[in-house]
Amino acid sequence: MSLIARHFAKAATRYDEIAQVQPRVAAALAARLGGAPRRILEIGCGTGGLSQHLARLFPQAELVLTDISAEMLAVCEARLGGRGRFLRMDGQAPDAGLGCFELIVSSLAMQWFEDLPTSLERLAAMLARGGEMRFATLGAGTFAEWRAVLGEAGGLHDYPEARAFPWRAQIEAEMFVEHHASGRDFLRALKAIGAQTPRAGHRPVPASVMRRALARTANGFDVGYEVLFGSYIKP
Repeated sequence: MSLIARHFAKAATRYDEIAQVQPRVAAALAARLGGAPRRILEIGCGTGGLSQHLARLFPQAELVLTDISAEMLAVCEARLGGRGRFLRMDGQAPDAGLGCFELIVSSLAMQWFEDLPTSLERLAAMLARGGEMRFATLGAGTFAEWRAVLGEAGGLHDYPEARAFPWRAQIEAEMFVEHHASGRDFLRALKAIGAQTPRAGHRPVPASVMRRALARTANGFDVGYEVLFGSYIKP
């Protein structure tokens, strides 16, 4: 199991209690969906924040809900009352044997992909002709406030610019703001939802640097998520 999967596995039971922005993004993505797809594939379903919208919007569709964490899948399955097919799968290496889908969706999972363009190509290959892929992922403006406080020592991932997204999807950017009592509270929340895995090669932040950052953010800390909503229709 990868480090990312282990972190999310530990967070599964408390994820919905802690997550603030994630359900808002799932709802915003769901509002962008339309049509009447017969088969839907979700990548990184987590605890089912977007899945519940899919079940409501498309009651007749076959839902194939996937995640790298078996623990997250279990919470999702319980949340949906077993509505759908639940598979442990890495979205970066999707199982082509699942067949074609009229809709492939993903909410705040693709930022963890190591090779985003290749992964998107693999997923697009699983779309039926005229099928659509809709996703929400993180953009370069995410956590700008924390970057300003901590600098590159923070181990944050490098997310793409909306205007330079490395694939042929249409991209729309939207900012979501999350309030925390302090910078320390922000870090605790990331860990609580399993999103604390740093970028590859990151070294621990020196204690003196972290102390200064936490002192500067001790009296309240707002942090932004720049969310890139992508859409692609297979010709």
